[in-house]
Amino acid sequence: MDAAVRRTLSRIAELAPEQWSSSLARAFPHDAVLRLQALLWLRADREGRERDDAPPSLGDAADKRYELLLQLAHGTTASVWQAFDRRLGRNIAIKVFHRANDSEALEQVLAEARAASDVISDHVVRVLDVQYGETHPYIVMELVCEYDEEKGELVVGATPAVMPPHSLEEALRWTMQVARGVHDAHARNVFHRDLKPRNVLISPKSRRARVADFGIAVSSAFADSPRGAITLMRRGPSGPVSIRGTPEYMAPEQARGLPLTLDARNADDRSALVAIDVWGIGALAYELVSGRPPWVANTVGDLSAWEIAASAERPPPFLRASNGARIPARVRRVIDKAMSNRPHDRYQTAAALAHDLQAVLAHRPTTLDRGVFVRARLWCQRNPQLALSAGILSALLVVVFLTHQAVTQLRHERNAIARELTTQRAEQEELVARMRHARATLDETTRRLDAERENLTSLERSLDEQRASYQALLETKEQALRDANRTTRRILEQLEAARLERQSADAARGRLERTVQEVQRLAEKAVKERDRVRRERETAQVERDEAIREREAIEEELERLKTQRERATRPAMAPSPKAARVPAS
Repeated sequence: MDAAVRRTLSRIAELAPEQWSSSLARAFPHDAVLRLQALLWLRADREGRERDDAPPSLGDAADKRYELLLQLAHGTTASVWQAFDRRLGRNIAIKVFHRANDSEALEQVLAEARAASDVISDHVVRVLDVQYGETHPYIVMELVCEYDEEKGELVVGATPAVMPPHSLEEALRWTMQVARGVHDAHARNVFHRDLKPRNVLISPKSRRARVADFGIAVSSAFADSPRGAITLMRRGPSGPVSIRGTPEYMAPEQARGLPLTLDARNADDRSALVAIDVWGIGALAYELVSGRPPWVANTVGDLSAWEIAASAERPPPFLRASNGARIPARVRRVIDKAMSNRPHDRYQTAAALAHDLQAVLAHRPTTLDRGVFVRARLWCQRNPQLALSAGILSALLVVVFLTHQAVTQLRHERNAIARELTTQRAEQEELVARMRHARATLDETTRRLDAERENLTSLERSLDEQRASYQALLETKEQALRDANRTTRRILEQLEAARLERQSADAARGRLERTVQEVQRLAEKAVKERDRVRRERETAQVERDEAIREREAIEEELERLKTQRERATRPAMAPSPKAARVPAS
């Protein structure tokens, strides 16, 4: 401990004991473990100065083996000491009982401690030794502690009340570890019956939860702290019953009293004991998540927590955590099932509860999640990359489908344009045929006109030659002239008709040329549209190839992550159990 901390503790030690907690909170606001350790030191120092006595004697043989170093906690029935085992060379925790008047209760506690020594679990503080001789009875346990490299000292673990969870996930992980420890104890026919945050210790660095005081909660009177354990005997409808546990965390049937003849080897009694511990795990999760115990004394109705627990009421609903965050419905369903009023409605084993808590932490469906939508949402939370890939693939499929629809529509439009172009070409060919027929007719008329012109010229020449010779035949000539005039008029009419027909042919040719130009313009437009469709199709093919490359890259990344996960999940050597510290009863 550095000099600054010592000076601070010396200054706080001069204050009244009721001011120690607030002063430590102001001096060390970000170090809950140091605050707890300092408070224990201050209390031990004050009690040592007031009593001026040395650590209790455990007997000659035990004093030679165990060295009591530091008093971690002190209660009316026992005190907890950090000690050193000289024989094994390790730090341990020793719970030293004061000489009590109720020797029968103490005998029961020590008997249960001997039974708990059989429990070997990574999530349980193991009982190493139990002694009950002429001196102080004591229990030797592991010390929950870890070495702090920054401070250079051994840091003792604390309860969740001193070291609260940082998040909802950590609270659930602690509860899951407690449930696994309880299940390991049940496998050895050891039952706790007093699960609460004070009987759970958290490692200061790794923040792992371990169950303490398995079946060895010391009996105390109602005058003890409001969270203290009680043991009462009373007569029920079917005979004497015992009420044992902490009222704020009791199961309803436990608060109403249990028969004195419970036998863990009997299937029905074992189910009742398992149900009580399952309720206790749910009550632990209830307080870790919501920040309050399930049962709280009602000052309005003047009802104690014990009386409320024994009634048929349900614990108050917990929709939000102590920090105001909303508690997910999946978490509430798991805790509600563990804390059902009827024992057979709860989880049948602590392992089943631990399995559902692990499923909640791993975003996997619990035994209570049966909806397809919930399972799909949890799958997406477990596999965000696969979900993202599926979303991208769906988007690409939609894009490909829309592109296919666009290309199909463009193909239909192109076919319609081709059919219209074919129709226009047929009309153009028909117009060309008509124009050729008109041109042939015009040529025939022109030839006829040329022949008539030659005939007229020949006739005029004949008239000039015969004018002098045939003077006598003037009347005949005039008649012939009139005939010639009529012939000429008819020829002129034919010429006029030919001229009109030629103008009509010219107009038809102009319309034909305009039609040809329009057809050429439509053909150019169709060619441009075809080129645009071709470019769009090439662009879509490039995008499809890019999407395929991205999908292959994602599949390679998923394969790499799968390989890393398989390597990470290979079984490794289990760490050696760490020493632990047990709070006072």
